[in-house]
Amino acid sequence: MKTPSDDFIRKRFEDLDNRAYQKGYPVFTDFCDAAELMILHSMSFSCETETNGGYDFSERQMACFMPSDAFLEEVSFPMQAVKIAPISPKFADTLTHRDFLGALMNLGIKRELMGDLLVDKSSNSCIVFCVDHIAPFITDNMVRVKHTDVTAAVIDFDKSGFTPDFRSETLIMASDRLDSFVAAAAHTSRTQGSSLIGGEKVMINNRIEKSHTKAISEGDIVTIRGRGKFRVSEFAGQTQKGR
Repeated sequence: MKTPSDDFIRKRFEDLDNRAYQKGYPVFTDFCDAAELMILHSMSFSCETETNGGYDFSERQMACFMPSDAFLEEVSFPMQAVKIAPISPKFADTLTHRDFLGALMNLGIKRELMGDLLVDKSSNSCIVFCVDHIAPFITDNMVRVKHTDVTAAVIDFDKSGFTPDFRSETLIMASDRLDSFVAAAAHTSRTQGSSLIGGEKVMINNRIEKSHTKAISEGDIVTIRGRGKFRVSEFAGQTQKGR
């Protein structure tokens, strides 16, 4: 399937923004991927915008366009969380993210109708975030993943307790500047890291950051388009060479 162009994505966001502004009520997207969210956060709108993927640090998120005079109201995103688990764990295959996603798409569900899939290896299960109107379809029709019989049920995602499985990595940087961090995290040169920033492909805490010299801080979430999402946990100290 052909990937929509950046201009097409911008036009779609502008149309949703105009609809919300003209009608005076919130308008929601389906789930956006990281590239679409990058474009969203680089644009200016008549409405206020908010994004949500169902849990902290979610990769795929819905966007809400809300008229300014209604922005103080609590936003309820139209999504549900469905847990898929083997009926007989003892006899189940070892199921991966790819297995669960493949089974869902084999049901004819488009990718944009689903958010993140969080696989729990300990229980061989998966939580999938989806637009609310397809949750009943999933619970009624998701009966098998790979060669394993499964059951699917809607859960309260506010109480799911799931977070992404971050991989810990120690980076050695020349300084706490964003260009230095991007180069280290993306395993590229500082010049190429600067190009990513200049090309508006880097976000800090879901906002496009254009300053190469911006200092990053502990707790920041840095997203590099095409390279991944990184959480700065701590600055552990300096090497003997002062890096």
